[in-house]
Amino acid sequence: MDDIEAELNIPAVDSPEDETTHQMLIKKKVKRYKRSQYEGPPRESGFHKSTRQCLKIISDAMLRHNWQEAAEYFTSYIQTLEDTTVGRPVTSLPREVIWRLGTEILHNLPNANNEDFNAVYNQMKNSGVKNYAKICLEHGFHLMLNGQWDEAKRQLSVADGWRYGKQETSQSLDMKLIRAYCGFLDYFIWCDKKSTTSETEDVNSAQEMHSCFRQASVTLQEIIGQPGIWDPFVLSYVAMLEFYNDEEGALKVLQNYAYNKDFPSNPNAHVYLYQFLKRHKAPKSKLIASLRILHSLLPSHQLMLKLCSLLNQTNELKNLQEAFQVCMDLLEFSSWKSDRKAWKCLLEIMQKHKTIHCLYLIRKEWAIRKSLWLAMHFRPYIGKAESERDVKLLQIKAKVLRLTGESNRDYFKSARLSREPKEDNTTNTEDNIDGTDL
Repeated sequence: MDDIEAELNIPAVDSPEDETTHQMLIKKKVKRYKRSQYEGPPRESGFHKSTRQCLKIISDAMLRHNWQEAAEYFTSYIQTLEDTTVGRPVTSLPREVIWRLGTEILHNLPNANNEDFNAVYNQMKNSGVKNYAKICLEHGFHLMLNGQWDEAKRQLSVADGWRYGKQETSQSLDMKLIRAYCGFLDYFIWCDKKSTTSETEDVNSAQEMHSCFRQASVTLQEIIGQPGIWDPFVLSYVAMLEFYNDEEGALKVLQNYAYNKDFPSNPNAHVYLYQFLKRHKAPKSKLIASLRILHSLLPSHQLMLKLCSLLNQTNELKNLQEAFQVCMDLLEFSSWKSDRKAWKCLLEIMQKHKTIHCLYLIRKEWAIRKSLWLAMHFRPYIGKAESERDVKLLQIKAKVLRLTGESNRDYFKSARLSREPKEDNTTNTEDNIDGTDL
């Protein structure tokens, strides 16, 4: 016993009262000692070794872009998902990694066909439930990209009806997207029927198309009523409502999408609302109101030129001053600093201020931004570069600088030395500035 105590490094007992504690300490030490002596990692079986080597071959083949070899070995490796050891997969890789390996190989394999993709996706769906919704979504996307609308709708409809306790709850966002794309595919089917149905065809075709509309609208209305970014689904629903001349319903959908405080901030929502209002000849006041909110969210959007133009057309001094500020905000973004249409718009606004004897408002705003603008737009080396690249832009900027009351001699010198430009063929600032999606 003394030998065991010495080997386990257990202190001796000094008094009889500590005997019980001493015995318990011995039992714990012996138990730990036995485990360290006799327990160890399980031996690697032949199957484990083969799968590990197979994975290494697949990895090497992918690194060399030898997709055919990778596909051949992956066909054997994916079978490891069906084998378990003590309730766990034999493979050490998570199922999601295996799924990503398989799809990457197939996307790069020249002779891969839809049956190969379907086989991998279906096997991954059946191998576990943790990534079920995500795999179903990707499978649906693949089918949509290949124009298989009906098959995509069938696959996503099956996934939409999937129920699996806590796993369903943990994948609620993916399940919501599956539901959304079911409605999106109904919209595509409606579009297909609309393009093939003419006014001279029988009533049954029109009723069938309207049935598709009702089916799509129920799903889409349910989805876009929930807070989120639903751009393609909102546009699809609005397109159907406009087709059936329900302008009031379409306007309500877009207004809710743009102004609902429960929804995340989304500049596109205000772009879509503006484009709808413009299509339906809304008054300028409504167009300006929608673009003002867009300016507060994204002052660099190309529709800000349109906002400046609309404000300029009202002939009200406060709107003219707002147009000047909006245009200056736009030109403070690096992507706009060399845009000739934006500078031309700014010059027109300033000249209109001069015509009504309100240049003092221009110079008041300029005093606030002077240090930034001189450094950003009117340095001598910028003028020299513009004299070689875009003489017309240089001359417009020089006129803008004069109206601010500045006397930047080096920049003016670049403008004077530049050659006379050719005829300006640029379009008016109102042309081609009705923005598209972000």
